[in-house]
This record gives sequence, C-alpha cells and structure tokens, in this order.
Amino acid sequence: MFKAIESVKKQYDLTNKVCVITGGAGFLGRQFSSAILEMGGLPILIDVDENSLKEATKQIGADENRCHSIVVDITDEKQIASAVGKIKSEFNSIDVLINNAALTKYGCDAGPEAFFAEFENTNEKVWEQGIKINLTATMLCCKNFGSVMVKQGKGSIINIGSDVGVISPDQTIYQPDGDYNGVPFNTPSFYSVSKAGVIHLTKHLATLWAKYNVRVNSFSPAGVYRDHDPEFVKKLSSRIPMGRMASVNEYKGAIIFLASDASSFMTGHNLIMDGGRTIW
Repeated sequence: MFKAIESVKKQYDLTNKVCVITGGAGFLGRQFSSAILEMGGLPILIDVDENSLKEATKQIGADENRCHSIVVDITDEKQIASAVGKIKSEFNSIDVLINNAALTKYGCDAGPEAFFAEFENTNEKVWEQGIKINLTATMLCCKNFGSVMVKQGKGSIINIGSDVGVISPDQTIYQPDGDYNGVPFNTPSFYSVSKAGVIHLTKHLATLWAKYNVRVNSFSPAGVYRDHDPEFVKKLSSRIPMGRMASVNEYKGAIIFLASDASSFMTGHNLIMDGGRTIW
C-alpha cells in the first residue's frame, strides 16, 4: 500500500531528483529548469541550439554541477537514445521528464509569411515540421526516457500541451477590428492539432504505465506576456475571465506540483492554467 508523505514541504521537495527538460534553452524551458533547481532537483537541459544551451545552463545553474545540458535533436531517435544512456550512466536514474520542446517561428526554416500563413495557404513543410517536433518527438522522448522509468519502477512525465489544444484559438484576436490594426501572427493549425495530440498521448501512456508507478500528465498553459502589442493584449485579455495574460514565472508552481510527490495520486490529467479562458 502506498504511503503518502505527511509533510507538504517534503511532498514538493525534489532534492537529488534527475529532471530532464527538452527545449531547455527556450523561454519556458529556462523557467521550468530554474524552478526544478530551486526545489533541489538536478535539471538536465536538452536542446538542439548549442549556444543557447550554454547560455541557459550558465544562467540557471551558475556552475555545471548544479545544471547540466546535452545537445540533442529530439527528432532523431538515435540522439535521444544516446542522451538517455549518458544520463542513466552518470546519474543512475531519471526521475522527471518535461517534454517542453516545440516548433516556434524562431526554430522554423520557413519565414514568417509561411509560418503564419492563412490555413488556405498552409505550407506543407511547416505543417510536417510542426507535427514532427511537437508530437512525434514528444512520443520518441516518452518512449526512450519512459522505458527507463518503467524499468526502475518510478517516474513522472510532464508533456506540455496548450490551451489551444483544448479549445480552438479565437482567430478574431489577430485580425483588424475598428481602431485595432491586427497583428502579423496567429496560431498555426499544426500547433493546435499537435498539442491536442500531446494531450491524448498523455492519457494513453498514463493508463499503460500506471502499474509501473510512472505517472504521465500534461500541462496546458496560455500565452505569457512578452512585450506584446498593447492592443493585442487588450483584445486577448477580453477573452480571459481574469482579464490578463500569464506573467513570466507564473507557471513554475504548476510544474513543481506535477513533477513532485505533491501529485503522487494524479496521472492522465491535463492541468490547464489559462486564467479561465477554456471555461468560456
């Protein structure tokens, strides 16, 4: 019979837990990694961008004994398997996997016009690249890292979904309306589709691996404010019950909850943190 930790503080404690974060050099990846470190865990950042990875590792850990990194293209299963082997060999276990990597305009070969094209003009290469990185690579990471967790009889996998993996994006927030000039971006169709897939992959794996004490949950955030166009922020905020976008660092607590024993009786759940947007 499972015995829960009585102390709430100890439930959230990640001391000596080996935590792998894909897309670790990115905007949210850095926030998740610093949260893991703050709670005593050992963040291991995985990213394809070597320079950004070095910068993020230095920023988060101050020295390599507190934060590690490995350059990995997660669309290449051989590279993933190699990283798994290195981590397992050096640290003996893999306790947490945060599948955070996703295709953005910053990591896409196509220009903004192709990335943010209207659906009728969808660029097939952008679509395929988005599905490959957001969904297929998440599956490959679950497969390889999760297999280790199954063998060791414990682990927590957190797949990053999105509010638009649950509801359709409101296309009107991007389009001109009266004094509002609109913005030169949108939510591409591949993003919504791939994030919906991530959420359902989470549920599939949760039932498959529950008997091995491997929990699989997803976390679906809404947009984080990053100096967006004020009129766009106003437009988007009007669709959110709390009347604002998320702030930087506002998702750290949710990640620690899912990674730690604080959520020891939770699996297959999609934790949505969106200011109430998906309830309207």
